[in-house]
Amino acid sequence: MKPVLFEGCAGWLHEAAGTTGVVLCNPHGHEAMWSHRAFRHLAADLAAGGLPVLRFDYPGTGDSAGSDADGEHIAWCVHGILGAVAVLREQAGVSRVVLCGLRLGATLAVLAAEALAAREPDVVAGLVLLAPVVSGRAYLRELRALHTSWVNNVIPDIELTPPTDGSLEVLAYRFQPDTVTTLEGLRLTRRRGCPAPRVLLLDAWPGAASPVAEMGTLYRGSGAEVTLGTFGEYPGMMQAAEYAQVPESAWQAVLAWVRPAVAAGRRGAAPGLPAPGNESPALECEVDGVREQRVWLDRGRQFGILCHPARRGASDVAVLFPNTGGNHHVGDGRVFVSLSRELARHGVTALRLDLSTLGDSPAPARQMSIPAVYAQSACDDASAAVDWLRAQGYKRIVMSGVCSGAFISLHVALRNPGVNGLVLANLAKFRWDDADTAAVNERVQSMRGYVAAVRRVQNWQRLWRGQVKVWPILSGFARRCTRRVAQRCAAAVVRWRGGDDTTTVTGFARAAMRELDRRGVQTDFLYGMSDIGLEEAKDRFGSNLEALQGLGNIRVRTLPTFDHSLFLADSRAALGAHLVRYIEVQLARGEPVEPVEVSEVSEVSEGSAGALADAVSGTASA
Repeated sequence: MKPVLFEGCAGWLHEAAGTTGVVLCNPHGHEAMWSHRAFRHLAADLAAGGLPVLRFDYPGTGDSAGSDADGEHIAWCVHGILGAVAVLREQAGVSRVVLCGLRLGATLAVLAAEALAAREPDVVAGLVLLAPVVSGRAYLRELRALHTSWVNNVIPDIELTPPTDGSLEVLAYRFQPDTVTTLEGLRLTRRRGCPAPRVLLLDAWPGAASPVAEMGTLYRGSGAEVTLGTFGEYPGMMQAAEYAQVPESAWQAVLAWVRPAVAAGRRGAAPGLPAPGNESPALECEVDGVREQRVWLDRGRQFGILCHPARRGASDVAVLFPNTGGNHHVGDGRVFVSLSRELARHGVTALRLDLSTLGDSPAPARQMSIPAVYAQSACDDASAAVDWLRAQGYKRIVMSGVCSGAFISLHVALRNPGVNGLVLANLAKFRWDDADTAAVNERVQSMRGYVAAVRRVQNWQRLWRGQVKVWPILSGFARRCTRRVAQRCAAAVVRWRGGDDTTTVTGFARAAMRELDRRGVQTDFLYGMSDIGLEEAKDRFGSNLEALQGLGNIRVRTLPTFDHSLFLADSRAALGAHLVRYIEVQLARGEPVEPVEVSEVSEVSEGSAGALADAVSGTASA
């Protein structure tokens, strides 16, 4: 697997010896984020089966150049697929290609195949269409319903103004007005003929009225060899990345379907590539006014993109962005791409990192879970990245993360003296323990969020229509209340006995803040007004955060429009503005101070659950 760049698009080439290759065509927006791990493993599986594979980010998405504000997105995506085909043919030496797309990516694959068929009729060997978007109008209707549900259930207290320009916001991603218009008029069953001799269709919603089945009938009528199957694993794949599953049966079906292409022709062994590592030449390019370099670190275990100012002479400050949940290094809404490029334009280097089990690192986990996201190994990986940045000559390291990324940043700072600053967005946990693992599937909402949800008329209407299941909400609310009371009582008993309360989450959190303050680690917490993390902070530091008084290096800021995952554009902009101001203050301090030695209470030691040292490592119980 090696990185490739073409026409502003960033991608990966998975080499193999076959003469037929595969171009993977991503879905759009949140679906691309959620399915990234599945597509990564599909690419690896296909390459292991003998087919060279190229996967890439469309213009304005992922690590590619541009933004979602650029117009003519559909046309640019199709152009990107055509460019990917050209690169695959040139670099892998294949003569024919299979276009494999998921959701909107399947639709784009059809459009690209039509364009290729008009130029070179024999180039497209086949189409693999996974849960394809057959009707753009139905697709947009589905996306609107999804976004409305998220607004009503997750951010009921935030008043939003719907866009009036014809654009569409969907979970951190925006469809520009011209894209919406194009999709409204797009229906694959109204297009003429079939642009490939063989087609595999996997239907996520099979039935008599299925538009995918209708496509299959039309393609057969055009003379194509069509295989129609079901995609029962689709719901398990298409969910938040930390829960998303690799659809093993579907991927086996894809591999079996393309296997005849492997048998049809095989060249000699693929040219060898150096194993990813510090000794490997890193790919560097200029993009959006900055320089970006693909790097492998921690003995080649982790991948990252180091974003520099376009001109030499950057400051000695580097910002490290660890993964959020199971997402790869791009982040929801491309938050880490946008932030790192903005920082580079301000003269500051940033590293957007894939921990060893995530994203584009050499050996990502095939499955992910919430406990794995918060595991000690994740903190170990991020700490190694801090050491790597120090070894590159950066003297001031700031870590900035969202939710679980904030958790990882906090724990790395407590154990690694190389961290000089923290900007933590919506930190929901100060410590992870067995009780958190047991409650991992509970629906989490702040008390203020529950109240705001009750006040929404739309939610009552959905309740009467039977669209809301009340019991899971009530039971989750009751369990949350019970746990909060139990934690407060336990902490009160320990204090009443005159003992040290570092066995509790509250004791750990307070000791951690004192330690960071002592070492001069400027720590900024950012929370939404009703975020579950703010409620957690008040549980640990008091309703007015009084336990933080006198700690000059610890600051907490609440923002009115700041959703937990930063799906809202205003939320991402707020984090960016705060981070830029934070870095400006860091630069104004002049020469960096030497790292202050970590005190004994923050050292990580396995075992002895309940001790503060174990709490830092995430092994102690609450």
